[in-house]
Amino acid sequence: MNERTRPAREREGGYSSSSELFDSGDSPPELVTVSSGPYLESLPVANMTVGEIRRRFRTRLDLDPESQAVLDGQDVGDDVVVRAGQSLMFARRSGEKGG
Repeated sequence: MNERTRPAREREGGYSSSSELFDSGDSPPELVTVSSGPYLESLPVANMTVGEIRRRFRTRLDLDPESQAVLDGQDVGDDVVVRAGQSLMFARRSGEKGG
């Protein structure tokens, strides 16, 4: 019979929380929800400016260079710094014509 003994950590009270069992020791990335048209992603872009995000993800999210940045429901410029947990959307206002 092949028996295995439990590690001492489990025998002496177990884990203090269920998430501790799966922790890798690294801090989680600071994610921001970024969307443009049909694209929606949670990206590790916290503490970057809107302009940096626009340039970095231009192709991946098919960003229009003339689109308006909207951060948590407020129109913002490219110099605004985005924080973890916020939602950033790039959108063309209705009624605007493409170029």
